[in-house]
Amino acid sequence: MEGSGSGRRLAATFDEVIWMEAVRGFSGRALEIAESGKRRVERVGIALNELRPCEELGGDGTALKGCAKLYLPPDGPPSARPYGVIFRLVRCSNEELVWQFVGFGLRHPPQGVRSVYERAHRQLYAQFPERT
Repeated sequence: MEGSGSGRRLAATFDEVIWMEAVRGFSGRALEIAESGKRRVERVGIALNELRPCEELGGDGTALKGCAKLYLPPDGPPSARPYGVIFRLVRCSNEELVWQFVGFGLRHPPQGVRSVYERAHRQLYAQFPERT
């Protein structure tokens, strides 16, 4: 999938403290998928058609307006890509647009485990969404 996707590719930024917190608790294949995805994105950027918009207000109480998700691993149908990385588009001081890393995790985890969407919400608002 290297270099795949039509259109302009935008760079992505990863704050290392936020990244380390996001992948804390993951190991084995999950951590390998996360690290490999991060390296790829840092190397080639992200094309718009590789992302899907996040719901502005999710049924799980998340508020991710303006965010987008990248499914991992990068190949295969969405059902075969259990992990997600959440980014938001930001403008740097030099006016360049970049994708800023917000969160990593399982898209549809088992009960009792926080989803990537809940983790991203926590990163943005300093608290998990209220579960209903």
